[in-house]
Amino acid sequence: MALVIERYLQENIDSHIQIQAWNDLQAFPIFLISQYDFYAMNVLGTQCLLLEIIGEAPALSGIQKHRQRIQAITHLQVVLYYKAITRYRRKSLLEQRIPFIIEDGQIFLPFIGLQLAKVVEQTKKKIQTFTPSAQIAYLYFLYNKDAVVHATEFSNIVGGSVMTASRALNALYDAKLLTYETGGKTGRTKEYRRISDSEYFTLGRDLLGSPIKKVVYVRNVPDNSFVAGLEALAALSRLNPPRYKVRAMCEENLHDSDIEIVTNAEIIQDEKLVELQIWGYDPKPFTNNLIVDPVSLYASLQEEQDERIEQAFEEVLEAEKWYTD
Repeated sequence: MALVIERYLQENIDSHIQIQAWNDLQAFPIFLISQYDFYAMNVLGTQCLLLEIIGEAPALSGIQKHRQRIQAITHLQVVLYYKAITRYRRKSLLEQRIPFIIEDGQIFLPFIGLQLAKVVEQTKKKIQTFTPSAQIAYLYFLYNKDAVVHATEFSNIVGGSVMTASRALNALYDAKLLTYETGGKTGRTKEYRRISDSEYFTLGRDLLGSPIKKVVYVRNVPDNSFVAGLEALAALSRLNPPRYKVRAMCEENLHDSDIEIVTNAEIIQDEKLVELQIWGYDPKPFTNNLIVDPVSLYASLQEEQDERIEQAFEEVLEAEKWYTD
């Protein structure tokens, strides 16, 4: 019993809860020892005795007398534990304000103002593709192997709100790419770190989404843009470069820049314009020598059905420590 309910309480109420067998039974009458198993529990700073009924449950009036006797001896709050309970018995316990915990998640602890009803948990949908914020988090941990961060710290590193950062970290945790331990000043802050190199990349690769939101064409290379697409792949491998320049920037920088976008189809076809990819996240934090990072580059070109491109990516990725075939 202890492990099952302890784990539930740690996940839903207090991560520091511990439930241990109560060994000091000498002060209790034999009739109480024969009817209950006793456990010590500290919940949100309040020391309690958790009682699990042995065999057939006594009448409610008897339980109330037993609780009063035990409280008089120990001066502790007394909580009943049930594996299952009838609706009638639960109603009676609530009316009498008798604290209880049921294994299915129903909890009534009036001395700390806590009541949780049974909740049917929805099955989490398996992630098919990273959101832009989750992909940023994936890239951050990929390129910072030993990083250990919590949501607030991560939001300061990559920008954005703490809520967005928390969702991104949780998405990677749900995808089994991150683990966490609780720590910080309160002892309840989730501090995330990633799993091992090759496994991290392999599991995450299948969830990568193209960072490209749209492609436009401009006459000149914009400031705050980075080498991307086939031009970037050619710079990193032995692939022949394209006849035109390819750059990437985030949508926010596009709006902040005075860039003339060419929309005339004939001009686009006839002139060697710059292909400008507008990304769903800023490529800058992960760039090296003004070239977008190799994993974002891979994600932007993964739909290309060209053996030469695949071979070029093998050449690029094999140079990385976190890569595995």
